[in-house]
Amino acid sequence: MTAVDTTDSLHVTTADPSTFYPGRFAGRVILVTGAAGGLGSAAVDRLIHEGASVVCTDVVGDGDGTGRDIAALDVTDRAAWDETLARVLATHGRLDGALFAHGIQGPETAITAMPFEGWSKTMSVNLDGCFHGLAALLPTLTEQGYGRVAILSSISAREGNPFQAAYSASKAAVVSLVKTAAKEVATHNVTVNAIAPSMMHTRMLDDLSPERNAALLARVPMGRVGSTAEFAALATWLLSTEASYVTGQTLDLSGGRNTA
Repeated sequence: MTAVDTTDSLHVTTADPSTFYPGRFAGRVILVTGAAGGLGSAAVDRLIHEGASVVCTDVVGDGDGTGRDIAALDVTDRAAWDETLARVLATHGRLDGALFAHGIQGPETAITAMPFEGWSKTMSVNLDGCFHGLAALLPTLTEQGYGRVAILSSISAREGNPFQAAYSASKAAVVSLVKTAAKEVATHNVTVNAIAPSMMHTRMLDDLSPERNAALLARVPMGRVGSTAEFAALATWLLSTEASYVTGQTLDLSGGRNTA
């Protein structure tokens, strides 16, 4: 099986500013995890262009989280979440939503050969990181009577990719976590949803073997890799007031793969 040149199969590489909605997030404060990654950074750019005050975080920070500066946040540490929220409220006086765009690929190996350390780390980042985030942020959102949370899942949550047991299981658990959280806060004007991309044009593709990339792309009816701009468009809609009657859902961003 030959290697995949994902740049050739990419239809849309960057966002067209003319498609943005200036002022859609005016006065809103949005926290983004995984802001240094391809998906997170694309969402940050669109949020800023649409008027949001964005608090950017990632596991390694290079600033205080204002603008495009990234503050350090270990999503596996509940105390770190509480400290981040306290800084957001002290600086901005409010929090209107959050995009959890953090995640790791985990070991690409058979279950029988998977080191438990790799399994545990993947679960800790991909699942526990979302649990801690929801537990920390939801009280503030429900108390103020408004909030939007969007969480990165994966098409593998529905399919269970072979040789990606930790990643697939962690993303499937996120889907259930989103449903539970959404039901718990539904009467407070707070929504919680997930996005399930298939192949997206990010560094994570580089973590997979060429054979794995080729096999995955062959299952996408559109025949191309999704773009970070397409992720940002869906994520920002879920974080907006427009998505007021959508909660507990996992929306596919898969080029039709879930229908194949």
